[in-house]
Amino acid sequence: METNLRLADSLSDIYPGKERRRRPRIYDPFPTTVRGVDAQGEAFESATVLDNFGAGGLYLRLTRRVERGAELDFVIRLSPLTPDDGNAASVVIHGVVLRAESRPCDTCGVAIGALNYHFL
Repeated sequence: METNLRLADSLSDIYPGKERRRRPRIYDPFPTTVRGVDAQGEAFESATVLDNFGAGGLYLRLTRRVERGAELDFVIRLSPLTPDDGNAASVVIHGVVLRAESRPCDTCGVAIGALNYHFL
């Protein structure tokens, strides 16, 4: 059986741990710009890509450490990693850090709960 890593109805299809999400996740690397304040209290803007996202939030990796409870803003270009031709739809999300964990290569894995969003 082949698992579609782009949209899995259940993360247990690709992750051996227990899935707690109620809605499906999308596993495409959409280009994302993140703005907020890091754990040292410094404002930042960073370009990254999503690891996954769904109706309730998203997960990505940052090169800056952020604290649980921090509020961040995201602009997600809803087009796979291709040159930006200016025609791709985007969504702006304001969210709160639910979990921040150390990842390899000096990155921080960040789980975000969406507080509100709108499409551009």
